[in-house]
Amino acid sequence: MRYIEQAYAKINLYLDVTGKRSDGYHEIESIMQQVSLHDTVSITKNDYTGTNHITVTCTDDSVPTDSRNIVWKCAVKFFETFGITEYNLSIHIVKRIPSAAGLAGGSSDGAAVLKLLNQAYEVNASCEELCAVGAKVGADIPFCIVGKTCICRGIGEELSPVEMPLLPFGVLIAFPGNGVSTPEAYRRLDETPAPNEMHTISDILLPMRSGCTPLNLYNAFERAILPIHEKAMYLRNRFYELGAPVSLMSGSGPTVFALYEDREKFREAAEILEQEGFEVYPCTPIV
Repeated sequence: MRYIEQAYAKINLYLDVTGKRSDGYHEIESIMQQVSLHDTVSITKNDYTGTNHITVTCTDDSVPTDSRNIVWKCAVKFFETFGITEYNLSIHIVKRIPSAAGLAGGSSDGAAVLKLLNQAYEVNASCEELCAVGAKVGADIPFCIVGKTCICRGIGEELSPVEMPLLPFGVLIAFPGNGVSTPEAYRRLDETPAPNEMHTISDILLPMRSGCTPLNLYNAFERAILPIHEKAMYLRNRFYELGAPVSLMSGSGPTVFALYEDREKFREAAEILEQEGFEVYPCTPIV
């Protein structure tokens, strides 16, 4: 039997790195927002042949389909956690979210696999239990399981869901190419002096809770990544030229997004950036 799940991308409306732990992981504080851009993940339980198998296929040839893939790791961790000792599983990913882009594409695929396995193997694990499994594989996976709008702390696994009204903006995502690895982004950030100005989560949440577009977005990674990524810097500025009231890099980059309330400007900006050769994804926020 085949089971299917949509794996939604995320953007960061606020992202600050607040410290570094003794184990090498960084502490963060963030507002993560799920958006309608998604991969489609499916799993098929095959007849057990006496040997455990996990097969991964993907529509994007650049994505590894062996044990390096996060969906493979999530499946193994799921089986280990819930004591499933016999399995023959096929996983297929229809890839739409660009990789190494700051959009949690791999994490969302892993989260989808955990939810599908929970259904297919009738484990009936709670959301909290699935998040605990996912956190052992990737820091963004718990958010991708919970979804919508969350304040995220710790290494990303401490979640506080935030109820939002129907948000008034469209999200226009543009990927400049040349993805950035997360470890490299953190290394560069560690070497970059922190700014003097103060930014807070409340700057973003207060207008959103009032049904308004937040204009004081913040991402600490911008100061480390934008100076070395010419196209990302170009997009950050280009969105303002194309009528966006606010623009920001997502996650550790290099994807840049803008929020638009004006539908005509939203449509025109998407067309222009596509003509300029960028991968463009018009989205809506999921609340």
